[in-house]
This record gives sequence, C-alpha cells and structure tokens, in this order.
Amino acid sequence: MPAAIVLVSCEVGKEDSVADELCQMQGVESVAIVYGVYDLVVKLSAETLEGLEGLIIKKLRTLSGIRATVTLMVSRECAI
Repeated sequence: MPAAIVLVSCEVGKEDSVADELCQMQGVESVAIVYGVYDLVVKLSAETLEGLEGLIIKKLRTLSGIRATVTLMVSRECAI
C-alpha cells in the first residue's frame, strides 16, 4: 500500500484547525503538531499510487491555512 509522510507549514495560528481538518480526511493515518521548521507531520496511505497522489495534490495541498508542503514517499516501513 503506497504511503507518504508530508511535512506541512501552516499560516500562523492555523495549525490546530488544519490538523483537525486533516484528521477527518480519508487516507490520513496520523497527524502530529510539531515545533520547528514545519508545523505538522502527516502520514497518508492509499490503495494505489494514483490515489495517494490525488489525496496529496487535490485534497491536502488545497486546504485553507496550508502555506507549503514537503512530501516524502515511503519506500519501506517496519512496524515497531
């Protein structure tokens, strides 16, 4: 199953509202509000690579309050 981790920069003061919206989105596995260069770390997955791309490009990146994103495609993952 294709997965990605997206680092999100939000507009000032929009971190909580963006995180809340992301938590309701299908395909979002987790959302962490963090301190540092980025405001959120979001883990996504979809049934297909095309579905994952659509989730990132058409849904996540178009949310109000998101200033910029960096997408890291997961190549392999191990459960701890």
